[in-house]
Amino acid sequence: MTAKGQLQAARTRRDLRGLKRRAYAVCLALACFGPAQGAGAASLDEAVRAALTTNPALQATSAEMRAAAYDLIALERTYLPTVSAFGEAGAEWVDNPGSLTDEDNREWKGTAQLGLGAELTLFDGFQRANRIYDSAARVDGSIFELLDASETMALNATEAYFDVVRHRMLVDAAQRNLDRHIEIADQVRALVQGGRLPSSDALTADDRLQAASLAIVQLRQSLRDANARYERVIGATPGSGMQIPRLNNLPATQDALIQAALRNSFRLRQAQSAIDQSVYEQEIAKGARLPQVTLNAGVTQGENRDGQRGSETDAFLGLRMNWTLYSGGRSAEDKALIARNSQAFYTRQDTMREVEELARRAWSSLQSNTESAILADRQLRANREIVRQFREEFTASSRSLLDVLEAERALYNVEFRKISTDASFAFSQFRVLAAQSRLAAHFGIAESEIALEPTFQARALVEPRAIFATEIPALE
Repeated sequence: MTAKGQLQAARTRRDLRGLKRRAYAVCLALACFGPAQGAGAASLDEAVRAALTTNPALQATSAEMRAAAYDLIALERTYLPTVSAFGEAGAEWVDNPGSLTDEDNREWKGTAQLGLGAELTLFDGFQRANRIYDSAARVDGSIFELLDASETMALNATEAYFDVVRHRMLVDAAQRNLDRHIEIADQVRALVQGGRLPSSDALTADDRLQAASLAIVQLRQSLRDANARYERVIGATPGSGMQIPRLNNLPATQDALIQAALRNSFRLRQAQSAIDQSVYEQEIAKGARLPQVTLNAGVTQGENRDGQRGSETDAFLGLRMNWTLYSGGRSAEDKALIARNSQAFYTRQDTMREVEELARRAWSSLQSNTESAILADRQLRANREIVRQFREEFTASSRSLLDVLEAERALYNVEFRKISTDASFAFSQFRVLAAQSRLAAHFGIAESEIALEPTFQARALVEPRAIFATEIPALE
């Protein structure tokens, strides 16, 4: 058989192997991934929205926020009367000869009474108002905590989405690498049979072919792991047609990013609410040292009370004042409250530095990945040209098989790195948005879709009791 015939036969065998290999790949995919268990998100927007609306961790934080809001509304009870009913029945023995007759004195008699009492606080040193301010600041803090958690969840969902797309692209790249090695192995066998190459070259080509096959097996395992993480974060299986988008209109400088991060940071605003809470706690402690004035009323109906036979009814209406003039430990209490205020202040300072650091790291990652993506693209084009020329020179017997295989190895490594670098570059863009607390908004998800409006403290400061009219939507 001529060399041309050998090459044609090699191509035929290669095509047959390719059909078998693709059929095997389909079967393997069905066995490994199984049928879809739910509608997967094809777009990044859909994936992020699914994560923000269904992820259990975020739902738990949302429930905690609503609980804090209901705790605030429950403080309405401090402005309303406390009404209580009481009663008792039993036997009574009284020795009071000055007030009781000889018939009643020192005699056991059945006794019973029922009563109704009410108490309304008129002045408590402004403790009620400050408790409302404190609770309102706590609600705002929980809202900012939820919004910050939503930004983190949106970034996690973006990363999980990108990771699936990246691994799919890596599997495709590994498959192309395997296809090229199969083609080379077929060509080498034909040349060995024609006596143009030693048989050791066929063994070398087969060795590289097995290595390329092993790379696909490992990448498919990594893809399954990426799919598992996607399902945990998003709550659905990855869909088809997933693509990695790019962003525009990012901050032009690192300083601009830092300023935007500090201005918009939900985490920083949460830390400020903690400072406000510590101030209101100080005011509550001061109010407890002022007179407490209540309006009290009550009525009692009894039988054989205080040793006297017969029915008796009495009523009461009046003011009651209680003022604790001295109580030990107040100095230590004041110092503890001051220390907690300092703790909240320094926590905010630390949070500010943390936000700045996250912004700087996001900017550094964006810059580094931008440069890496440009260099990887250039290197990929160069390596493709090297492989093309080496393959031509190998066919012309002016280049060794080892040179071709090493060039293919280099091309695959560069393509692998290029895919990962491009994914990292795209993710770093979204990380810049997250550093500014703008990621959820980028996907069209308004703050009102995630949390309550963080205006509880501002509204309470205008009129404490008006906050009780707040409507809290049900957790869906």
